[in-house]
Amino acid sequence: MTQEQTSEIKNIIDRALEQNPENKEIIKAFAPIIIRQRQLAEKPSEQKLDCLAIDKQKLKAGVPVSRQINLILPGDPLKEIALSLAEAVKEGMPQLTENIDLIAGLIKDDKIKPADYFKSTPDGESMATDVWAKDLKVSPSNASFLMSLVSRVILEQRANEITAAIGAFDWEKGYCPICGEFPSIALIEEEGGKRFLHCSSCGQDWRFTRVKCPYCEKDSKEGMDYFYVEGRTQESAFICDDCKKYLVTLYRVGHVLPRDMDVSAITLVHLAMICLLYTSDAADELLCVDLGGLRLIKKKQHQ
Repeated sequence: MTQEQTSEIKNIIDRALEQNPENKEIIKAFAPIIIRQRQLAEKPSEQKLDCLAIDKQKLKAGVPVSRQINLILPGDPLKEIALSLAEAVKEGMPQLTENIDLIAGLIKDDKIKPADYFKSTPDGESMATDVWAKDLKVSPSNASFLMSLVSRVILEQRANEITAAIGAFDWEKGYCPICGEFPSIALIEEEGGKRFLHCSSCGQDWRFTRVKCPYCEKDSKEGMDYFYVEGRTQESAFICDDCKKYLVTLYRVGHVLPRDMDVSAITLVHLAMICLLYTSDAADELLCVDLGGLRLIKKKQHQ
């Protein structure tokens, strides 16, 4: 990551802090982590995927790359990445210092091997953190958090490698074509109203129809509620009436300052919080709510 790129992401974070003071604590907490992840992901990986094994017809049928080939390979520098990210976590979240130092020390001594975390059971779940918690007395939630940050670095490298190798491909699903995870945020372009989804697990963006729910694939302009902060209609969150899943969404109007989708997802955490409230049993009785000085308003149907 060049000095110019580092300065740009720092400027984006500074603007986010200025424009969203209600979420300054969480933005400050994740800022050093996002910066460190980008720096690590920009480094060229010595391990190369067999991109020739990726079948574009399977992609067209909705089979993501992660179900065709392994994205995390033997020899990936997981230990080094984990130790680097541990320092970033302590910088942004000093309250976790003691727990993270314990985990980092065990990683240094090879008592915790990050590669074990990515060895899943037949049902797709990792049991490593349970073993670490039992045998090494570490916090399973903190260990899982650190490993998820490591995963993002490797998967972002792989997403860049894959898209460069195979070029354009057809993809019509609401989950990520690279890692198979659902999006963390969406972006709607002013010109043409195109919607792009963003995956926070690997950093991949892909185009997806605006009127379809990415989770249950309900295809209708009706049956969707959306929420926005009073006076800030370019930031909203949609809730599908069928599956009750939500998606925070940004609208890009004209030539605006650069955005970072991961920073935006953290910046708009208040919308995610209110969506969780509105998908509760009391949702039908609520029309608006005040949250930290922000007045969030509910509208019916797709905007």
